[in-house]
Amino acid sequence: MKIAVLSDVHGNVPALEAVLEDIAAWGADQVIVNGDLLNRGPCSLAVLQCLQQELPQACLLRGNHENWLLHCAGREPNPDSPTFEIDRFAHWSVVQLGEALQPVAAWDDHLDMAELEGGSLHITHGSRLGDRKGIQPECEGEELAEKLGDPRDLFIVSHTHRAFTRRVNATLLINTGSVGQPFDGDKRASYARLQFHQGRWQGEIVRIPYARERAIADFELSGFLEEGGALTRVIFREFIEARMHVGPWRRRYLEAVKRGEIGVVESVQRYLGNL
Repeated sequence: MKIAVLSDVHGNVPALEAVLEDIAAWGADQVIVNGDLLNRGPCSLAVLQCLQQELPQACLLRGNHENWLLHCAGREPNPDSPTFEIDRFAHWSVVQLGEALQPVAAWDDHLDMAELEGGSLHITHGSRLGDRKGIQPECEGEELAEKLGDPRDLFIVSHTHRAFTRRVNATLLINTGSVGQPFDGDKRASYARLQFHQGRWQGEIVRIPYARERAIADFELSGFLEEGGALTRVIFREFIEARMHVGPWRRRYLEAVKRGEIGVVESVQRYLGNL
């Protein structure tokens, strides 16, 4: 059996197209989207439509960004909130998706098969601790044990945008990385290929080049940068460099923004200006 697991597309159409083409050439029996297909990028509706057209049988799991969109869809944006500019691109994505967002609420948030002899597996966006509690390559010890939870032969995660494959005792642990916005310095799209062979899981990370100039144009032409709020400029910088910047921005400025000591626009200008 061949299984392809992809994640963290974040509205990047050309990256998704390239990965789906590679998956088709490989001949996957099953394709699983492990969350964050949508939001945090320019073309959420287009990637959803692309996937539904090319792989209507794919298994779709929710990540933190699908959950965030569903949350935002249930409330009106508040321009007077100090965090309005942070939430703005999610509300923008909700508008872009329209009625297409409604079925997302029915997606599962994990896939678990414990009864497969020699091949038990768990697939979830973050970890057992939640969709925002990801597993980084350097995660070890008690923290890692808590995030893995009950042992499985194969444990697949995403969320961190940093791909890796490693053995943790009897468990094959794989982080799929990101199709649309890698954070490991490699700008190519990333996904995982899995095979169950002779009673044992085998897995590898595959990196796929794609038309990044199209993706760059989508950031501009879609209205994401113009209408999605100041934080989209930090997200775009992440895309260009294949490095995380929203996390460092949050650690430096988020609490001050919440206290009203600095606005999001000014904090983004300072952060990018100091890079």
